[in-house]
Amino acid sequence: MDPLSLSSVLTVLQAPLVPGLDAQALARPLLWALTLGGAVHWLARGHSPRVRQAALVLVLLWVALPGSASLAFWLAQAFQMPSLSSAALGLGYLWRVWRGPPMAGARAATACQLMRSLRWLAVLLGWLLLLDLLALLPLSLYGLGFGTPALGVAVSLLLLFWLRWGVQPAARPWLALAAAVLLLFVLTRWPSGNLWDALLDPLLWLGLQLRWLWAWRGRRA
Repeated sequence: MDPLSLSSVLTVLQAPLVPGLDAQALARPLLWALTLGGAVHWLARGHSPRVRQAALVLVLLWVALPGSASLAFWLAQAFQMPSLSSAALGLGYLWRVWRGPPMAGARAATACQLMRSLRWLAVLLGWLLLLDLLALLPLSLYGLGFGTPALGVAVSLLLLFWLRWGVQPAARPWLALAAAVLLLFVLTRWPSGNLWDALLDPLLWLGLQLRWLWAWRGRRA
């Protein structure tokens, strides 16, 4: 093999895996539908079940409209696509609502411990990515999201969480959801081919910090 051909092969092997245009066109309405569906249903939680269901159906229909008539089209212009984590949280919330009343007692406490750990990791990752954006880190953290080592770190952390909370029935659905996010990323590379975009998006990051501020304010009050 001549040096030029070898260089071409190495370039192809080193190129990051990113979803194609058709895959992105499929992911955009699907991810926005799950994210917005869960968010709208949660925001309407003070209303009757009929109002919440109507709001959910309306937002899903709006997202499903073709072309520029779709809400997902305009949201994508400003925010691109939500992360797989945001879509998974929306789906998980809707599933929990459909299954019935929330957990109580020790089961709820176990789930809260797991979710609190995941939230802190997400907030930390967001700050590190912000520092990377401002070129304040010695290496390109965002660039590492296209490689295999970052995925290996994420899988290792998930295994540690599974060893810590996997014996608790209340934590298993959330651990399974996290595993599904990583598996879906490996299979589809949604939304951008970068692992960090699959795990976190700016709106989710800001929402987690606002939630922490509200909780802190409530404890002080």
